[in-house]
Amino acid sequence: MKEIAKIALLLFHFKILHTCIFISCLKTHTCTQNQNGPSLSPSLVYTYDNALDGFSAYLSPSELKALEKLPEFILACKDAILVLDTTHTPEFIFLNNSFGLWPSSNFGQNTIIGIVDSGIWPENLSFQDHGMPKEVPISKWNGSCAGGEDFNSSFCNSKLIGVRYFNEGLKRVRNETMPKIVDSARDILGHGTQVSSIAAGKYVEEAFYFGYAEGVGKGVAPQARLAVYNAFWTEGRDSDLLSAMNQAIADGLMYFLSPRNQDHQRNYLKTRV
Repeated sequence: MKEIAKIALLLFHFKILHTCIFISCLKTHTCTQNQNGPSLSPSLVYTYDNALDGFSAYLSPSELKALEKLPEFILACKDAILVLDTTHTPEFIFLNNSFGLWPSSNFGQNTIIGIVDSGIWPENLSFQDHGMPKEVPISKWNGSCAGGEDFNSSFCNSKLIGVRYFNEGLKRVRNETMPKIVDSARDILGHGTQVSSIAAGKYVEEAFYFGYAEGVGKGVAPQARLAVYNAFWTEGRDSDLLSAMNQAIADGLMYFLSPRNQDHQRNYLKTRV
C-alpha cells in the first residue's frame, strides 16, 4: 500500500540543529525507508529559528516515524487549516483618547506594528504617509518591501515600511478546486487591509460606510508604522503562519497581530500527529 505524504510541523531541541537533522536524513536516507511501497522523498517547506525551533516538511508516515526516534525530537503535528477573525476596536482594550496610555504614547509614534493576515491594499488612504518622518526611527528594523506580483516596492512608504508573503505550505496542498495562489502581499480578501487600518490607519477625512456615519476614520495607533505579512489566501496554513511570525521576529518586531479564529487556535505542546 502506497503511503500518502503530508505536511507536518516538527519541533526539536536546540537552534539550527533541526535543519541539520533534516539534511542528514536526506543524505543518509534515514527518512526515506518505506516498507509498504516505493520510496518517497521528503521535502522541506520552512525552517523556524525565531518563533520556535523546528521545521515544516512534506513527510510520509514512515519518514515521520524515523524522525521521532531521534533524541532531539520533541513533537510533530499536522499542518492545519486556519480561519481569520477580527477583534473589536479600542474599547476592547479599554483605551481612552483623552488620558492614559493611548495619548501619552502619541498614538503609536516611533513604533512598528506587524500584521500577519491576508496582506494589504496599499492604495488605501489609511496607509498614506503624509506628515510622517521619512526615516524609520527604530534601529532594529531589518525588514524589506518584498510584495511580489502586482505589488511594486514604490507602494511602501514611511507608513507602510515593509511587506512579505508566505504561501509554500498552502501551495503544497492546493488542488484544482482552489483559486490560484498569487505570490503577492496584495490583499485579495480585504481582511488584512481592515485589520491594518484598525490597528494603525492614518486619519482619513470624510470617511463613511455606504453613506452613513460620515466622519474622520483612524486606527488605534495612527502614528505607528506598519509591517504586513501575508499568510492567508482563501485559507491559511499553520506552516505559513509560523513562517510569517518567524520572519517578523527576524525583521526586528517584538509585537505583531495575527487574528486567527479562536476556535482554531492550537497548543503545539499538546497537539501531535
